[in-house]
Amino acid sequence: MVVYNELVAVTAGAGLLGFAAFLADLIRDRRINSEGWAAFFAITGALLLVTGLHTTLTWPFGGGGFEYANIAFGQPAAGFGALLLFAAVYLWRHRALFAGDVGPAKEAALAAMRPAGIFVGALGLGMAVLAVTFVRFQLGAAPPEEPISGRFGHLPIIEAMFLGGLWGIVALGALIFATALWTDRLGLLRWATRAWLVGGVVFLLFGAMNFYTHIGMYDNIANGTMHKW
Repeated sequence: MVVYNELVAVTAGAGLLGFAAFLADLIRDRRINSEGWAAFFAITGALLLVTGLHTTLTWPFGGGGFEYANIAFGQPAAGFGALLLFAAVYLWRHRALFAGDVGPAKEAALAAMRPAGIFVGALGLGMAVLAVTFVRFQLGAAPPEEPISGRFGHLPIIEAMFLGGLWGIVALGALIFATALWTDRLGLLRWATRAWLVGGVVFLLFGAMNFYTHIGMYDNIANGTMHKW
């Protein structure tokens, strides 16, 4: 089984943190380095779109009851990647605008994000349902061969609550973002950035930890060992 949810989680975390920082600068009337952000969003967006689509279309998580991971990980990653690529293209094409006065650039960016906000809200709704699903069906428990996480595999509610909470905080940010843009209550955008800041940090740390725990799991399986840490 060839999977890459470590890279997906790290990239999603970086993407969330990056967009939260970009949005925070925008609503605080700070000058935006459009070329730098376009490159960042292009890299993270391309990685998430490619890996997300591959997971969605080929279902590499197969057998052992892990099929749900193809839905819960792949589809949100593909959608988020497409949105980041939209941001990359917009910022690159309008770099002359962002090199000028801050006010018009901010107005134009918020207006451009309004239609995209519909899809952001739709993804947020999907993520919210996934959060409930994790908890309802107690999904995500690590196998006993996996270091650290595997120590709690006999208590599936723990990882289910963790994953449900993580998906939930990202969903909350997305729903707030869409609501703020479509009700012209732009003050709410600050709460979206805070939700994505928390979600981005946790996704980043979780993905980084999985590089260790997943390699440890394969090592335990290959050598018949049971390293717990």
